[in-house]
Amino acid sequence: MAWAGLPDGRADLLNRDWLNYTGLTSEQAIGAGWIDAIHPDDRDRIRDYWRSVVTAGESGATEARLRRHDGSYRWFQLRANPIRDQAGSISRWLCISIDVEDRRRSDEALQANERNLGLIINTIPTHIYVLNIDGYVQFVNQAVMDYTGLTMADVKQEDYRDRVIHPDDFARVRAVRAASLRRTVPFSTEQRVLGKDGQYRWFLVRYKPFLDERGGIVRWYVVAFDIEDHKRAIDQLQKLANMIHSIPAAVWSMTPDGAPDIVNQGWYDYTGHSPDYVRTHPDSWMDTMHPDDSEAARMVYWDGIRSGNGFTMEARFLRARDNAYRWHLNRAVAVRDPEGHIISFVGTSTDIEDLKVAQEELHDTRAALAHATRVMTIGELTASIAHEINQPLSGILTNASTCLLMLADDQPDLEGARETARRTIRDANRASDMITHLRALFTKKDKADEPVELSEATREVIALCSNDLKRKGASLRQYLATDLPVLTGDRIQLQQVILNLLTNAADAMQTVEDRPRELSITTELDADDLVRVTVCDSGAGFDPKHSEEMFKPFFSTKPQGMGIGLSVSRSIIKRHNGRIWAMNNEGYGATFAFAIPRAPYR
Repeated sequence: MAWAGLPDGRADLLNRDWLNYTGLTSEQAIGAGWIDAIHPDDRDRIRDYWRSVVTAGESGATEARLRRHDGSYRWFQLRANPIRDQAGSISRWLCISIDVEDRRRSDEALQANERNLGLIINTIPTHIYVLNIDGYVQFVNQAVMDYTGLTMADVKQEDYRDRVIHPDDFARVRAVRAASLRRTVPFSTEQRVLGKDGQYRWFLVRYKPFLDERGGIVRWYVVAFDIEDHKRAIDQLQKLANMIHSIPAAVWSMTPDGAPDIVNQGWYDYTGHSPDYVRTHPDSWMDTMHPDDSEAARMVYWDGIRSGNGFTMEARFLRARDNAYRWHLNRAVAVRDPEGHIISFVGTSTDIEDLKVAQEELHDTRAALAHATRVMTIGELTASIAHEINQPLSGILTNASTCLLMLADDQPDLEGARETARRTIRDANRASDMITHLRALFTKKDKADEPVELSEATREVIALCSNDLKRKGASLRQYLATDLPVLTGDRIQLQQVILNLLTNAADAMQTVEDRPRELSITTELDADDLVRVTVCDSGAGFDPKHSEEMFKPFFSTKPQGMGIGLSVSRSIIKRHNGRIWAMNNEGYGATFAFAIPRAPYR
């Protein structure tokens, strides 16, 4: 498509291709008529451009849309060249129009693809690099610049790696890169990279070469994944694993169907089983259970699994190192996802053999104290009864002796009277001996001397009565000295006193509703080398005029009390050469205390 023009730029000849394409006639196109074939949006620009070319007298080229005879427009490249005469003056203009519609569409598509690719690369939340064959940065995506706070020009500097890689990682990473960049295979490194916030984070950096047709490296494409959170999670999991394996008990988890999943080292050490054995023998935990416990344990186990409620049971397991069965408390709970579905069961097996033994010892101690209470109560009663009965018995003896004297000179049945008097004396002596023996038995004249650490003895009493105190709503605070001297005394009797004081204090607070039922017990070294035990409550206190009477037999402020406990306690403390007393607190409650010497009592 071509046309020729006069020196002033007016067209005077258009070829047939141009006329056929535009649908214009020669008459319509000559002069400035050819402008009508230009797209309306391009006409003014083309008209001005054509004037500038003619004025300059130089070749020119531009692009515009030309209307085809069917009314559609296509892009053309318009070129104009001047033809000069021998004098150098422009004699003609020759212009051609080349269809560039397809090329423009291709260019626009390529540009759109490049824009889309750029958007995609810069939107990807991963660091992307393009390196040359020597490993220097040629391009990074926006994520790299956002993280480092550097510009494209900054990351292209040779010292970029020196500025962002952690000093402790730099030498290692440089050695790996130097060796790997010479090979044509992918490789990866892990390194800490400095962010714009001044903090380093771990990244996994993966390199892949782009090769030419001969297998040579053209460039390197690199992606860097932030693995800081992953690293921390791994560290936490490792710490958790170490902690679980260090727990002095068996810790384990099971799948929802009850198969062993994870077992800690505590179980392996106790049973002697290996991880492979546990993994291949789902019922391995039953192998070490006492035969007498297995049936009941299996039933509790599977009921807890099927119901999803978990379980709690006690059973004996065989310890590998000494082939001894020991009691264990086994507990399991279900772990559920947000929808409530069971993910797994987790549980523990805790050795409670020593606890079992301690419970039996506590039971025996409780029985011993209960027996001591009964004995001491009867002892106090017997002492009173013996005192009262000895007087009439003495009268019987006196009257019987007088009878013998009065009957000494009587003749009638003298022998019978004497025999009767003898039997009276014999029976009276027998009754007196029985009372004496009974009193000696229950007052326990033979003392059980032994070393006693009073704080330790107090802790044992607290362990015995703690449930009873809780049942009565009393909260106990303990202030037990750890450096008390060891006493010599009757441990059971002293514990009986402590138990009596704690029980009385809890009972004294039963009617308290407007304040906490607080109870405290203190052991300490008192003045004059005495060891003191003090029990303080927040009850109603007592009438000061009864401060001495309350330690007497059968005196009680309780509706159903026998008045024996404090009397027995005073007797015990006196036998230990100590003293016991009571006083009201400032505000609420009362304090009961006793003090005994550390030296052996006689």
